[in-house]
Amino acid sequence: MHWLLVLSGLCMTGIWVDLKAEQLPPELKAGQSILVVNKNLTATGWNPAPEGEVHSFEQELAGNQLLSLASCSGTGAGYCRYDYQRSNKRLVVVTVPASRPDQAGRVARWWMEPVSLNPAH
Repeated sequence: MHWLLVLSGLCMTGIWVDLKAEQLPPELKAGQSILVVNKNLTATGWNPAPEGEVHSFEQELAGNQLLSLASCSGTGAGYCRYDYQRSNKRLVVVTVPASRPDQAGRVARWWMEPVSLNPAH
C-alpha cells in the first residue's frame, strides 16, 4: 500500500510540473532572428496560429513566408506580429526589421495570452 502512495505522489508531481511548465513562456531573447525563433517554437510544440489571412505586402515587409505571420505595420518602426498556439495558450511575438534581409526580423517583445474557447464572448 505504501508503494502505491509513493507512486501516486510521483505521478501527481509530474503532472504538476507539466502544468506549471505550460504556464511559462518559452525562452526567447530580444534580438533573435524570427527564423530561429520559429524553428525552435515549432520544434517544441508551438503551432502557427494567426487569426486571419496575411496580405502579400505584409509578407514582403516581414521578409519571410512563415505561417505564423499575423500582420505587419507598413509605417513607423515596421513591427510584425507572429502568433503561435499550444494547448490553451497563445504566444505573440513582435519583431522589428533586421539589418540584413536574410534574418527576416528580430524579436522585440513577446507575451502569452489565454485562448478563448468561445471567440463570440
